[in-house]
Amino acid sequence: MDILWVVALLVLGILMVAAPKLLWKVEHFLSVKGGEPSELYLLAMRLGGIFFILAAVAIILYLIVQ
Repeated sequence: MDILWVVALLVLGILMVAAPKLLWKVEHFLSVKGGEPSELYLLAMRLGGIFFILAAVAIILYLIVQ
């Protein structure tokens, strides 16, 4: 069960780095029509994605060593 959460964290991190505009559209599809995310939002999403990926790798390594 632990590995499921780690995989979800890793997939979300990869999406945050690779496709932050897609995630913005998913998050705001009901509230904004024709809008675009700001550069700050895109930067924050990418940085958060990098953090998620690093956290997932660290947890995987911890589970392997344990």
